[in-house]
Amino acid sequence: MCPIDKQQSVPPPEPADWQELFDEQQTIESHAPYYNYTGSIVLPVGDKRKYRLFRLPNNIRVVCISDPDVKQSAVSLAVNVGSSADPSEFQGMAHALEHLLFMGTAKYPDARDFETYLTSHGGYTNASTTSTITYYRFAVNNRGLAGALDRFAQFFIAPLLDTDCVARELNAIESEFRSNVQNDAQRRSHIMRATCCSGHPYSQFMGGNYASLQTSAEQMGVQLRDRMAEFFATHYSADLMNLVIVGGSQDGATLDELVEWSVNMFSPVMNRNVVRMAIPSHPLCEQKLGTMVRYQTLGNAHDITLTFALPHTSHLYCSAPEQYVKNLLAYGGLGSLQACLKQLGWIASMSVNSSPPNINSPRLLKIKFSATPAGFMQYDKLVAYVFAYLRAIRAQGVQEWYFRELQAMTQMSFFYGEPMYPITVAVNIACQMCNVYLRPEHVVSGTQLLYEFDRDQIEAILALLNPENYRLFLGAREFPDSACLSEVDPHFGVRFGEAKLPSELTSEAELSLVTLDCADQLYFPEPNKYITQHIATTEPNNTALDCDVQQAPLLLERNRQFELWTRQFSHGALPRGSISMFVETMAVHTTSRGQVLGELLVRVLNDRLAKELYAAEMAGIKHKLLFSEHRLCISVIGVQEKMALVLLEILNELRNLVVTNDEFTLHLDQARRVAEYMQISSPRLQASWQQYYLRATPRWHHMDWAAELNNVAAADLQEFVSEAFSQVYVAMLVVGQVSDREAMCILDQSLAALAPHSPIPSVLYSQVRAVSICPGTYVQRIITDNAANSDNSINCTIYTPTPTRGTGDYRSKAMLSLIAHIMAIPFFDQLRTQEQLGYMVNCSWIANNSGGASGLQLCIQGSSNPEYMCLRVEKFLVDFTPRLESMSECEFQANIAARVTANLELPRKIVKATNQVWQKIQDGNYDFEYTGELNAQLESLTRADMLEFWHTYVNPLCASAEMTRVVVQVWSAGAADLAPGMRSAEVMAEYPLPTIALHLCLTQIGADELLLSDVGRFVATSGMPSDPNLDSGVEIDADGPRLTVAEYQRRLAALYKAVVLETAAAEQMLGKPSAEVERICALIADDQAQLCTALQMALESDQFQSSLLTSQPAILCGHKTATTLMQTFSGAWIISDYLAFKREQPLCAPAIPVIQLQAKYSSRPSIL
Repeated sequence: MCPIDKQQSVPPPEPADWQELFDEQQTIESHAPYYNYTGSIVLPVGDKRKYRLFRLPNNIRVVCISDPDVKQSAVSLAVNVGSSADPSEFQGMAHALEHLLFMGTAKYPDARDFETYLTSHGGYTNASTTSTITYYRFAVNNRGLAGALDRFAQFFIAPLLDTDCVARELNAIESEFRSNVQNDAQRRSHIMRATCCSGHPYSQFMGGNYASLQTSAEQMGVQLRDRMAEFFATHYSADLMNLVIVGGSQDGATLDELVEWSVNMFSPVMNRNVVRMAIPSHPLCEQKLGTMVRYQTLGNAHDITLTFALPHTSHLYCSAPEQYVKNLLAYGGLGSLQACLKQLGWIASMSVNSSPPNINSPRLLKIKFSATPAGFMQYDKLVAYVFAYLRAIRAQGVQEWYFRELQAMTQMSFFYGEPMYPITVAVNIACQMCNVYLRPEHVVSGTQLLYEFDRDQIEAILALLNPENYRLFLGAREFPDSACLSEVDPHFGVRFGEAKLPSELTSEAELSLVTLDCADQLYFPEPNKYITQHIATTEPNNTALDCDVQQAPLLLERNRQFELWTRQFSHGALPRGSISMFVETMAVHTTSRGQVLGELLVRVLNDRLAKELYAAEMAGIKHKLLFSEHRLCISVIGVQEKMALVLLEILNELRNLVVTNDEFTLHLDQARRVAEYMQISSPRLQASWQQYYLRATPRWHHMDWAAELNNVAAADLQEFVSEAFSQVYVAMLVVGQVSDREAMCILDQSLAALAPHSPIPSVLYSQVRAVSICPGTYVQRIITDNAANSDNSINCTIYTPTPTRGTGDYRSKAMLSLIAHIMAIPFFDQLRTQEQLGYMVNCSWIANNSGGASGLQLCIQGSSNPEYMCLRVEKFLVDFTPRLESMSECEFQANIAARVTANLELPRKIVKATNQVWQKIQDGNYDFEYTGELNAQLESLTRADMLEFWHTYVNPLCASAEMTRVVVQVWSAGAADLAPGMRSAEVMAEYPLPTIALHLCLTQIGADELLLSDVGRFVATSGMPSDPNLDSGVEIDADGPRLTVAEYQRRLAALYKAVVLETAAAEQMLGKPSAEVERICALIADDQAQLCTALQMALESDQFQSSLLTSQPAILCGHKTATTLMQTFSGAWIISDYLAFKREQPLCAPAIPVIQLQAKYSSRPSIL
């Protein structure tokens, strides 16, 4: 019997009572019935929001919240069904339905109606599927809530589940799956599920793909759309749904109106009286406990995970015994398991979590280690240390004081914490209501609080963490014995192997022998000195958020060595604050070596501070260190009473740091692994990083500083620490309820800890400079090192002109933000939903506040070849022009209003109040009026302004001399290998891009016998007028008779057949099987395939003029040609070396303040 079965044989209590305190009432306007909760609800102290909890007649549970501070409302609906309910023959069904549900309803049949409505009202939407919950959510400005809510309700009343949409969303699911296959975290999660007990719902293929859904339906001879409709009719029942609406009352609805809308709009959802899915058995049956699974990773990682079987604990949310145990295991301070293993050099990091991360199902507790090579080789000893720590915890006994400490921290966070954003509130409450044991009074607080101490339950959980009740996972790219990976997962293709654990890893007695000498290193945590004892006893003043979005910080002092800013912010009974600080040092300015030493310093510091400041993290005082180009940036955020103490701990550790050879070697190895993983990370990220490197200098590519890792030693780092901070410039921002004196004291203590010798001499001071990219089109190609990755990506950034120095360039930024807002949904819908270019399709804008140009950024990741992606982006921009030109004044003004409202959203958290001004200080422009100026420009824009801007800088057909585009293409190794000649600049210089894209599409379907020259000749001799009396494949247009695209497809297929025969004859070989040739010809003739679109673009390339096809030649440094850049057939520049590219471009002047900097104090006030 499974060790937890005895506990599971005791049935949990009855679900919570959601009937007794619910009285029938009627809405004010329509007199529609509902059942209102009349009991009390546990709420934060001084909460200004108004709540109403009720049940609809169809048993949907609803929470309506009226918030006077928010300008954007949010809604979430959680259905208590997920992937565990997937039919075994259609794995991924719940996920597929989640995708399809948004695609039109009987009342609003347009598949794009909901997203179009949200865009025009400043909103967005998303959905997620877990094992037992599927939750949908959206945000929208307050005035648009009613219309959005009505559309949202219809998804659960009468969705169309249109067949055409099914096909498109299946392709999206396949793209999402292919992306997940490249992610080691996703691969690990899948293997952990797939190797659970066969037939258990948790072991199913959670997300699904095309094969598990559509191919399965075809093999069974059924329509997938019909099975999806059956799944909806079976599981999407009102009594399994929880709805949360957070509405802003400033310019939106009252609480009574929110209730009115929810009752009227959601009562028609059908209650099918579904029995909630129960999962009584455990995914780790007796046969799976005591086993070890080895699996292969893509990156050079070394993962060790212990997974323990736990029973249902949803009914124990009030005492949360699991939380007590997880906190002890994850503890990183002195005497902890984490600190001990780091000291041994065996791990880089450690995490503890539970899964499934849902309710109403048995649990798995996972202890995961990111191990070093040395730790991975000694995984058996590492496991022994885990059980040694558990023995130490059990020997100490369950400590009530420790529980009370955790309880105090949860109370501080919930009762006195910062308000969460509406979308977070809506999702959290909707999902936690899926717990059938959740009592109505806890509907808001849920699992955020620890309500009661239960020693017996904690002891029961601890007793289950024993050597007989776990399984072990080992993940690495290579194993000494490759034969141990004897199986291949059918979905993710992960190689793995499963075997019994050796007896020495399942025996408490044998494990204890391994760790006899470490008994004094592992012990129970000490009381947390960072927990605040001072909480306001008076009712907090929450009449308004004391931090307007446009409020400028106050400059207290400024000289050659430092500047000190403060910003007042208060919200809640517990004062919170933040300290942001950067230390400018000359040691990192000009070389990649300095950047490497800075990165290594941060790694060593973070590791040292983990033991000292873990308790502070637990008490809600977070810190962050990073080297950003030439600055050491430090931030501390949390309870104001303790934040200065944490900052001084960091600075003292920095200045007294002595680097040992062992820890240097450990962190050097970790840095190498990070650099290596960046090389095989997602193509989308690699394209984004490359654009980042191209925009400014000095800015170093990760492979540049990776090469420097071979040239540094511990002594170099120690010397760097000693010298880097001898000459510095310090900037500090203190946010919260702080006086001038308190802020100055913090700065003085910080400078004393740093002990710099002198400020940076003005003649040596330099800044990162933005690159002023000359007008023209630039293309850079990168081939990813990840052989397993099949996705490609492009990042096309369209820049505005470099702004005049000292100005905010608000007009260009207003235009870009508006265009990105209008374009985002159509761009996604056309290229992702309609054309299926990839799962990741995104349109956004970037604001360069360091003196450089801002830009519109268009990104795609998918299986299509990058050349084809580029052309489809170009075609989208051409086709989007008429949509902008025909936009009504009403729609234009609605989009303006949506952007202005979003910009005025008040900061609800200290971190946002800090970031709003800290970034302006870091940029050096001190543009604190940015939001007001941006909104003023937005409100002054006209449709004519927008169209003039579009035609000048964005529209490819205009080919303006001011148009500037940088396109980064990331090719998968597979796509590059299909046509290796495509990688050469000479090819791009000889052939038009549409011809190249067409050839790549042909090679992707297997027509590799057709050379680029064959395709080039075919395109060059096509498009000629034809006699309609002689050829049936002819159409008549304004230019006379012309061959149809279908006829060109037929001719291209015939050409392919002829080339195959010629190739076979020339090489005296049999050639491809005829069936394969016919398959490829059928794909060439498919009028729905990308190849058909590519052929059409190639044939029309003389009519379709894009910047990638007929680019304006760039003028570099005043010359018509450049020494290091080649041009394509159309005149675009090819970037082969990013450093050379930046050398060819002029630089923007360093950023200067857009305001006059006048310090409050020219000398220290007498109060000091």
